Amino acid sequence: MGAGDASGLHPTACPLDCPDACGVLVETDGAGDFVRVRGNPEHPWSKGALCGKTSNFGDVVTAENRLSKPLLRNARGGFDEVSWDRALGVTAERLGEVSGPDLLALSYGGSMGLVARKFPMRVLHALGCTETDGTICDSTAEAGYVAVLGACIGPDMVVAMEDADVVLVWGCDARRTNQHLLPRLKRAAQRGAKLWVIDIWRTETVRLIEQWGGKSLIVEPGSDALLALGLTALAFEERAADLDYLKERCFGAAEFRAHVAGRFGADEVEAGSGVKADSLRSLAADLHGARAPLFKLGVGFGRRRNGGMSVRAVCSLAAVLGAADGVHWESGDHFDISTDELEGERFRPEGEERPPKVSHVGLGRTLVDGRFHAAVVYGHNPAVTVPDSGRVRAGLARDDMFLVVHELFMTETAKLADVVLPAAAFVEQTDVYKSYGHRVMQVGRAACRPRGEARSNVATFRSLGERLGLDPEVWDHNEADLVELVLNSNRERFVGEELERLRAGEPVQLDDLQPLRRAGHGTPSGLVQLVDPALVKLGTSAMADWVPDDGAGMNGRFGLVSAPSIATHNSTYAHSTRHMARAGEPVAHLHPDDAADLGLEPGAAARLHNVYGALTLPVALCEHMPRGLVRVDGFPDEAAISEGAGINVLASPEISDLGGGNVLYSVRVDIG
Repeated sequence: MGAGDASGLHPTACPLDCPDACGVLVETDGAGDFVRVRGNPEHPWSKGALCGKTSNFGDVVTAENRLSKPLLRNARGGFDEVSWDRALGVTAERLGEVSGPDLLALSYGGSMGLVARKFPMRVLHALGCTETDGTICDSTAEAGYVAVLGACIGPDMVVAMEDADVVLVWGCDARRTNQHLLPRLKRAAQRGAKLWVIDIWRTETVRLIEQWGGKSLIVEPGSDALLALGLTALAFEERAADLDYLKERCFGAAEFRAHVAGRFGADEVEAGSGVKADSLRSLAADLHGARAPLFKLGVGFGRRRNGGMSVRAVCSLAAVLGAADGVHWESGDHFDISTDELEGERFRPEGEERPPKVSHVGLGRTLVDGRFHAAVVYGHNPAVTVPDSGRVRAGLARDDMFLVVHELFMTETAKLADVVLPAAAFVEQTDVYKSYGHRVMQVGRAACRPRGEARSNVATFRSLGERLGLDPEVWDHNEADLVELVLNSNRERFVGEELERLRAGEPVQLDDLQPLRRAGHGTPSGLVQLVDPALVKLGTSAMADWVPDDGAGMNGRFGLVSAPSIATHNSTYAHSTRHMARAGEPVAHLHPDDAADLGLEPGAAARLHNVYGALTLPVALCEHMPRGLVRVDGFPDEAAISEGAGINVLASPEISDLGGGNVLYSVRVDIG
């Protein structure tokens, strides 16, 4: 199905920060008003199915508490509804009083649409803003993957899941984060493929794979590199290493082989990871005998102090087995789509030195230190989603900070703002979507009018650019024009009828013809990089090694598992009654023996605390949690928590070993 038809069905894609990027059909009535969303059966990956989160996205579109008019903070500390002209006037005046580098652009993946995410930066670049480095999600895992395998492409998952005879799911809770992978895993098991899953607790994904006949390894948190290197050593010892592949396709193979020789034996692996020798050898045997092994890596195990090393070790294991082409972490580089023209860095003020990007993970420390006196937030709720959120909020709430927030709802960040601008939902705007979990790209056209006076990202920043008196080349564009800008500036990427099909609104799986694949892996050597001396300058080793997680300096008794929610997605659905009801009361999940040791009955108040903050939550007993861990799902409703804070009040602003990423799963807390 292409562009919207007479039946009132309009094809687009889910814009959420999720690898599935599902195909969506937006249904409208005869008046052009929103009715509901449903799955697009023509989408090659999602095939007409939507997760329980997006299938109820209509609750967001039609919510009574959705913002519909601009708001301006008044002298009493509350907000008054004002006209767009008034809101833009105040914003332009206050931003005009701030020098470029003193303005902070704060955005992330509230919408993964290329136009919604990138176009606002044209205006902010023209003002000379400072950016964050965008490292709060997957930068560590990306840096680890790229260091060994180069471009983040991986196999075509539509094909690979039907061909693989062994599938190893490593640190990926697909039930909560990659739901369209699950039916493919089930089919793989039914046709005889061997399934393995590795995680730190018995997630729903672990239990499903076990139910389908697969096997699981529950490892000590942060021990992934040790396990991977133990499997690597075994591959060499048992002559299962692909020596031809190592010779022809890998850089530093001999050095890496010597590096693991005589190390990472079964006893060391068991002592450090908890994986017993027979389980280690069982997984090794399946990998050694595989014709087409598939490694499906998640993001979570990279969110540690040693996360980059862990991902490097798993990628190195796959290379030793001759299976580097069978490692799927993310597929974003498959598209090879440039957004340079869309983002417009060329509009930055001439002659001004560009300020260095600031750490997204460490943003709270930067803000409370008094840096920046204006910030513009869009597609982001940093008061909730950034680590060390207590300091983030304190920094954004400074009296000398002018804060503008473009949002769908009165989020925790919007409550701190001086100006709040109502935003359009994805069904109300036109954009280009690509996935990082598969190879499908799609153009989605606006299906209905924005709610009330809400405006899209493009319309909002277009108006702001005009009001600021910027060069019209910066801001004078509409969504349709910008979609064409993306497509035309990348037309060499498309083959056959791909470009025409995209313009028609079809979900298009792009052919595997992009330059990175033709030119090699995209590593310095053009080969799989088992050794990279340049990494030593970054403070890590040239080869994957075992470096224990140091807890980012925290010594609490319990490791904190900030798990994704089955019912919500980051803070996107925090204002949807149905989604939050499905998520249920926020609780702290503890193993029954840990709860007994603490003298806590089910429902009793447990105060989780560390040097960064504290949360008090009711206890829920969970036998699926290993001892020594406490789990909190999603972003709990802060109104139900006595401290009025979210889970990231406990998260450390320290960074990982590679990529400057977060250390969310290194966090430790005490309970009492």
